[in-house]
Amino acid sequence: MKTPSSHDLELISKLHADLTEAEFTNDGVAELLGTDAVTALDREQVVPGQLVVEAELPPASTGVSSRRQRCAVLTALWLVSVRVTPDQVESALPRTGLQGLEDLELVETREGVVRPLSDLRPYQVETTGGQQNLWVTSDLAAHEVQGALPHEHVLGIGQASLTLAGITHRAPVGTALDLGTGCGIQLLHLLDHAEHVVGTDISARALDFARFNLLLNAEALRLDAQNLEARVELLQGSLFEPVAGRQFDLVVSNPPFVITPRTEGETEADRYIYRDGGREGDALMQELISALPRVLTPGGTAQMLGNWEMHRAGEDTTWDTRPRQWVEGTGLDAWFIQRDVQTPAQYAETWLRDASEERSIAEYRRRYAHYLRDFASRGVEQIGFGMIWLGKPQAHVMGEGEPVRWVRCEELTGEIQQPLGPVIGETVRRRGDHTVLNRALTVPESVTEERYQRFGAEHPEVIIARQGAGFRRARPISSSAAGFLSAADGEFNAGQLITAVCSLTDADEDNLTQEVLDLYIEGYLAD
Repeated sequence: MKTPSSHDLELISKLHADLTEAEFTNDGVAELLGTDAVTALDREQVVPGQLVVEAELPPASTGVSSRRQRCAVLTALWLVSVRVTPDQVESALPRTGLQGLEDLELVETREGVVRPLSDLRPYQVETTGGQQNLWVTSDLAAHEVQGALPHEHVLGIGQASLTLAGITHRAPVGTALDLGTGCGIQLLHLLDHAEHVVGTDISARALDFARFNLLLNAEALRLDAQNLEARVELLQGSLFEPVAGRQFDLVVSNPPFVITPRTEGETEADRYIYRDGGREGDALMQELISALPRVLTPGGTAQMLGNWEMHRAGEDTTWDTRPRQWVEGTGLDAWFIQRDVQTPAQYAETWLRDASEERSIAEYRRRYAHYLRDFASRGVEQIGFGMIWLGKPQAHVMGEGEPVRWVRCEELTGEIQQPLGPVIGETVRRRGDHTVLNRALTVPESVTEERYQRFGAEHPEVIIARQGAGFRRARPISSSAAGFLSAADGEFNAGQLITAVCSLTDADEDNLTQEVLDLYIEGYLAD
């Protein structure tokens, strides 16, 4: 398995110019393929796109004659697995040429057909200067690979990386760390709001892809291709080892959290290192979180994705038992959001399919049974997946047995609206802000009220406040809170309004105050 060559900066710059001129971008591909074929690609189905591209390609022995045909050739080569010829590639990338692509080790030519050695696809990011068209290389997608994925596979653009990018709060920071950077997708986002960025990975191949992607997009990222290290460091090693003794204002990570059965005598080469950290159960998550107080600057934050096991139910066991244990004594503020829950069988199926291990029936069944026995050995009944925000207080002092200052665990399995980064940042800002009672509040237009009552009933039995944006929560509220929300038009401050509502009802002022503060934190009320 090859990785792209980063030695010829001029050739990489020519490739960027060719990709731009061909409009091999998200918008360009969408215009070429149409909605049905694009959504099929999102489901990793290439046939609809193949049919469109085959109709658009010029004859095999001729060059392209339009931008649309250039985009069709590149889409055929890298997105939908349609054969293309040297003549077609040569004319689609006139500056780079076929020889240039081969020199960059992105393609090879066999029997008159140009075949990709790496995946290359468009990616669009939202920056402070507007939307930027970028390109990302990685190992070939599963539909290009025979059998199961190799253990050293480097992932490209996937749902997990998109989720992490969407939930990260983009406040300006001095230093940022992308732990387990892979092909560098999070780096492409961090460079817009961090002065200096470090990407670490245990895989040298992953760092090769990340370096190439930074160079390919250097102009859009405002990087000096001759001196990447001025703003970006790429370091090889496990977890926090490459940055021992250093601190960062922001840490983001899609870590190798996938729970995987351990086998006697296994080595790193036996693991899918892009997803398997080599620990038993969910121990990797505990290891990461316990190390964060040493890695974050005072006031620093971390955002990551993760799994947690739910062991056989006891009197005090809930889904958040493990997450709460992880942050106990760290002194960190913490917010866990559970987005999905799977049984051990569902979990095994998900991750066996992820690596295309179902292509060998005998091996699939053996591995499936190994998963189930592993979970049973620890009494695991369910596995949760979700988003994690962690913060180190400004006045943090390390010590044993420190209490958690602020911890929030909630289950939100419904539809959400990305990007959530601004919402998460605002929620964190609002926690503990009791001065809000001295300010006038209003209800955002996206928040609506639902009332449920039986026919003929004088009063509603249930009142729900529902968000139409962000986390799209639906929260049952008291009738007094409904009265507060109805009157929150920005004329009176929150404290005055609480007093007024309580004087007109039998509501307890302390209870209503707490409910209003909760509604404010969750975004049902705005300054």
